[in-house]
Amino acid sequence: MSENKTLYTSTDLSLNQANSYTLLLQVEPNSFNYAIVHGKQLLSWGENFSTDELRDPNLLRDILTANYKQVITGLAAEAFTLLPKSLYEPERANEIARLLDVKETEKVFAQELNDDNVIIYKVDESLTYAVKDFDNQSICHIDAGFIKAIPNDYPTSNTLYLSIGHDMASVVNYKYNKVRFYNTFSIKNHEELAYFCALVAKELELEPKDMRLVLSGEINDTDGYFNYLKEFFGQVRISNITVLEAPYTVPLHKLLALGALSLCV
Repeated sequence: MSENKTLYTSTDLSLNQANSYTLLLQVEPNSFNYAIVHGKQLLSWGENFSTDELRDPNLLRDILTANYKQVITGLAAEAFTLLPKSLYEPERANEIARLLDVKETEKVFAQELNDDNVIIYKVDESLTYAVKDFDNQSICHIDAGFIKAIPNDYPTSNTLYLSIGHDMASVVNYKYNKVRFYNTFSIKNHEELAYFCALVAKELELEPKDMRLVLSGEINDTDGYFNYLKEFFGQVRISNITVLEAPYTVPLHKLLALGALSLCV
């Protein structure tokens, strides 16, 4: 894991005014990222802190114990399935969840992902325990905001949107402004990332040379991942979707999925 680090703090940040701020959390099995926002203004951003910090704050004690107006927590899922809203019946959520092979140490959530779909997903109880003490909290799937943000880019049917983490990549495709494909893949290197993108292209019956990849997360336009993808796909670019306001020195594509959790209200 990369070193934990607070990457940005605005001079406007005052935790005495936390009751007007929103705390955003992306929580994975071993680490979490955070952002503090006031409306659309980014006030603070940090990455790769141990989930132990959520249970027993030390490095981020002031930030994690402030009294926020709202806390929006995106939890990483062990597994998930999408269901059209028209077919979803809340009383049958547990029945559908059986398809996810839920274990005793996992908890099931069912939430609207967008206007058309419900996502049913399971989360390790260690994550729900880690965030159980936050007040004014709403919990959602870790990619819920990212998926909601994509229509702002006027997606075309031959475009894949990627949110890239340290060892995971989320891939989304829209058609006629509706989610056509969404999945997550475990990746170890740039070859695996390209392979999974090609696999998605095949499933969507698209040729890699005709596809556009829009990248966000742990990537930039000079690294090996970016340059390798350019060899196989028609167009590859860094995402310019913005949901937060911050100085130009802050690479907003890197915290797109985190910042987009603010859309999950």
